[in-house]
This record gives sequence, C-alpha cells and structure tokens, in this order.
Amino acid sequence: MHIEEVRRIIADNDVRTVIIGGTDPAGVLRGKRLTVPYFFHAVEEGANFASYILGTTTMDEVLPGLFDTGIPDVHGVLDLATFRLAPWEQNTAIVLMDWTTADGSPHPLCPRSMLKRKVAEAAAMGYAESASLELEFYLLPVPISEVRLGKWSGIEPGSRDIHCYSILEGHFWEPVIGRLRDCFPEEIEACLPEWGQGQFEVNLHHSDAVRMADSATLLKLAAKQIAAGAGATATFMAKWREDMSGSSGHVHLSLRERETGKSAFHDPAAPLKLSGVFHKFLAGNLDVFAASTLFYAPNINSYKRLQSLSFAGTTRNWGVDNRTTGFRAINRSPGQTRLEIRLGGSDVNAYLALATGLGAGLRGIRLGLEPQPVSTGNAYGEEVERVPATLAEAVAATSGDKAIREVLSPELVDNALRIAHFELGVAQTAVTDLERRRYMETV
Repeated sequence: MHIEEVRRIIADNDVRTVIIGGTDPAGVLRGKRLTVPYFFHAVEEGANFASYILGTTTMDEVLPGLFDTGIPDVHGVLDLATFRLAPWEQNTAIVLMDWTTADGSPHPLCPRSMLKRKVAEAAAMGYAESASLELEFYLLPVPISEVRLGKWSGIEPGSRDIHCYSILEGHFWEPVIGRLRDCFPEEIEACLPEWGQGQFEVNLHHSDAVRMADSATLLKLAAKQIAAGAGATATFMAKWREDMSGSSGHVHLSLRERETGKSAFHDPAAPLKLSGVFHKFLAGNLDVFAASTLFYAPNINSYKRLQSLSFAGTTRNWGVDNRTTGFRAINRSPGQTRLEIRLGGSDVNAYLALATGLGAGLRGIRLGLEPQPVSTGNAYGEEVERVPATLAEAVAATSGDKAIREVLSPELVDNALRIAHFELGVAQTAVTDLERRRYMETV
C-alpha cells in the first residue's frame, strides 16, 4: 500500500492511534501504540525494541543466555501492505512488522521472515503457494478481568451441551462472532459452533502464506478484545478442559505452477487425481512428522489435545478426505486440491506452522521423497508412528533431527527448543489444581 493511500485512510476514518506489531517466536504479538505523527516517523525509520522479546516465553521469563547477548535493540520494519483499520478498537489502525538486525537484514528469530524465506524458496522452484487456516476457540462466559485476577478454574462453559454446526446456537453468540466477521469481511469464509460447549471455528479464506499468517494473528487479537468488550473471555488454548473438545489449528497448503497458474497438486490422469508433486510434498511432511510437531504443538497444554479418536491428527499416515489421519488430502477439483496438516492446535504460531508445512513439503519435492500407501477407514488404529505424547517427547524428537534444521533455520529451531525446555522446567516444579484436588485430603 502506498503511503498516500495510508494517509487517506487515516484522514477519512479519524484514526488517532496506529498499532505496530510483530509476532515473537513464542507466538505473542509484540509492539507499540503510536500517535499518528510518530507512526509516520516509524514508516520512514522503523522502531526499536529490546531484543529480549525474541528470546523469551509467552510469560516474558528471561531465557538462559539472554543477558550474555547484552540485549541490544531489534529493529521493527513496518510492512505497509498490512496496514488496515482495527475496528475492534476506536479510531485505530494496525500494521505488522518484520524484525531485522542493526544492519537491516532479517533477524534469524523472526517468524514472519522465516515464512517469507519459504515462500521465496517455493518461487525459486517454480511454485506459488496458497494457504488457509482453520482456528477453533472457546468463548467463556466470564469477564477476562476475573481470569486475569486468578479465576482460571471453576469456569462453567458457554453451553451445557454440544451444538456443532447449530444455527440456533450460533445466534446466541452473534454479538461477539458477528462483530468478528465484520472486522474481517474479506478473510473470514465462515464461522460455526464446533464440537465443544461454547466452542467456535473460524474458516479463513485461502491466500498467500504470509497474508494468511498475518490474518490469523490479527484475528486472534481481535477475538480476544471483542470478547473482553462483551464481558467474556476468548481462549485459543489447545485444550481448555480435559473433559471437552480440544481446539485445532489445521493448516491447508497447496502449490500452483507460477508460469501457468495450474494446480501443481492436481492430476486428472493420476490415481486419486493427486500429482507426483503432491505425493512428494506430502512425503516431505511425513518425513519430519515427529520433529515438526514442536511447531504445530508448541506448549505443554498442546499435547493434551492430541488424543486418539478425538478428531485430532495423531498418526503418521494420510488419507483422501479422511479426518482420522494426520494428513488429509482433498482432491475435489483442481482449485481445491490441497494438503491438510491436522497436527496443529489453535495455539500455533501461524508463521512457524505455515513455514514448517511449506518448508517440509518443498524439501520432499527436492529430495524426490515418496509417501507410504494411502490409508482408508478409521486410521487411528493403524500400526504407524504416533505423534509425540508430551512436550518433552517432542523436544527429544526435534533436538537430534537434522532434517528439521533444513526445513527451518538452525537458529530458529534451537530457540524453539530453548523456550520448550524453559516451559518444561516451569511445569516440573508447579503444584497444580489437579494435585491439590487429588492429594490434599487423601495422603
């Protein structure tokens, strides 16, 4: 977007505040709120931040080794192509940033820059990518102010029963969900009550991968703020309660030929109408199945969702329009042919999840990998590799894997492991509500 168009939007909509933000490796959107005059300064010069934001956890704990760096500035470069109104706030616009080093090069821990590298890699191989995300979340009928003061347990769900796809159930939540659609009229395809009490799914219309990750990041922010304004809480935890459905963040990816615009995944003459390129792209993802899980399930809580017979992808197998496999091929038409990666929860960092799926697939094409035979029926019971059962198992799978460091940069992989190790240390010493419930009276 040209700067004159930005100026016009600001003037026409009485914008008084511009949010500038970028996602850190842990998935948190970091940034500042600027007055309009200082926003225009940032357009020209960027903005500086303490670099600890790229080496910390979701709770801002300082990771080991951070002070050894001296904590220099990291530079945020505004991407005016992402400038848009933020109607979930008053008189506000928002623009996303890429993190760079002092010399202007992409910062090695910038998730958005990593995804851009994978997109460039696809282009160099003659492909243009298309991506989509399905994000599920719960709306809890308790003010976020109470949750922030410590009301994490004892919260009743938004509904007593499951009302998946129910039009009537969706009506009761329209003050939140309807406003969310209004904020993203071009990005949101559909919203629906999901298979959990008070759970919703948002389907984002496919776009290029970077724009898709941008949209998912902003949608999460808006959903939380809109819910808060309505006296509720929106949570994108992968598993909010052990007795309720988990929240997924399924990744959809496809490739088309840059020269012709034709689907690179669809072949009407091939078995299942899936091309050789599709099979190699799929095989690349299967090849890093365990090691890549850390980037689809980055938190301790993520693994509580990954249960058999739960609609979550938990197995190293694939099928055509089969939701019991870890990887689902969709082949309805050339324009719809794509791979769905079903491992992820809604707590994914969208940039890293898309970079992982795209990067793994491109590696599979380069190496000429081939997948195992297609699965049919209930694939949960197949004798195949299972997804890591815990964050600790995922860390072990990622730590010694060379292939994942070809998919993503070694620096980014090592930083993800650093964050995961810290999270595991916190969980190891924490006393939980479950422990108090089970042992306070009985031992």
